[in-house]
Amino acid sequence: MRFTGSATLWLVDGPVPHFPEMVVLGREILRALVDAVGSDAAVQRFSDPFWLSALACVLGLEHDTSGQTTVTLKALKHALAGSDLPVRILGGKGLEMRKAQLEAAKVLGEIGIEEVGEIRRVMKLTASVDDAALQDSHDVYFHATVVSESGRWAVINQAMNIEKKTARRYHWSSEIGARVEEPHTEILSDQSADVVLDLTSALSSETRKAVLEMLSDSPPSRLNEDLCQVKAILKKQAFLDREYRPPMTVLPENLLPPRRLDEDSIRRAKYVSKFEELLLTPGCGAATVRGLAYIAVLLYGSRVSWQDPVKFTYAFGTKSGRPYYVNKQAMVKSAEFLREVVLGSRMAEADKITVLRRLKSFAESLDPVNH
Repeated sequence: MRFTGSATLWLVDGPVPHFPEMVVLGREILRALVDAVGSDAAVQRFSDPFWLSALACVLGLEHDTSGQTTVTLKALKHALAGSDLPVRILGGKGLEMRKAQLEAAKVLGEIGIEEVGEIRRVMKLTASVDDAALQDSHDVYFHATVVSESGRWAVINQAMNIEKKTARRYHWSSEIGARVEEPHTEILSDQSADVVLDLTSALSSETRKAVLEMLSDSPPSRLNEDLCQVKAILKKQAFLDREYRPPMTVLPENLLPPRRLDEDSIRRAKYVSKFEELLLTPGCGAATVRGLAYIAVLLYGSRVSWQDPVKFTYAFGTKSGRPYYVNKQAMVKSAEFLREVVLGSRMAEADKITVLRRLKSFAESLDPVNH
């Protein structure tokens, strides 16, 4: 069974005093993971939001803040850069997100990947889907793609709602692929929005198809005329079928139809054959997609989902001191021990028994809270 949803986190800022220790410990955790399950399986772990949240907490981040995504993945990106591990992370926050396409060839070349065209397409499409096809009042500001030496990938996008000071995290996997319909491995949330325009839902397949037909059959000026009719309908129309019509009493401002469709962008998208191609068309962002969806739903009667597609451990403390401050020395000591255990896995059987005894002794030496 596969679930679709989102993770809602509180936006935070400020320094992370134990960042160097996060890099050191994160590298050895990934080394142990790759050694145990291989690079492909290690990368797929990142498509599981529960796993990433748990890892962030092990590295000293709070379970309910945006920093668990941005800081954790930045630390791991630093940890993997130039290492002997066959995994790399592209992207990041702000400028790093925009430079991800450019750094792909150089960074992935370090692990033997020469053709990066598909990875670049995945990065662009996943960000576009989470920004334009799933409109939940959060705007994508962070993107990271984790790639193994064989080309397997996992994508983590994070978006923010400045007014509510919340963030949402969306996870993708190469096991499912980069697509529009039901694409996420999972999205977590501790709260849901009143209304969301979800064009990624299987219930919205009619609307996605109608939008493509409209683009093919109607000139841009005609679509803008249709959009004017939509606005008039929203002001006075009542619907018998409320399940697939916009719940007008709770429509937030960000989900209202745009003032006008950009006709140049519509012309560029006229001959697209797939909804994915529409999302990748320059100029066709959230407002354009939303306007076309309204026309399809209110003038042509297609169905669309307005439902929010929604459905946490400490090891070394957290930077805020809740429930206790990070123990930097313990993080470094654990990193050293993990490295020794991984290297020790290639030892003789007698030596392995010695390592296991030391592991037990190390665990028992931790205080109950950290343990």
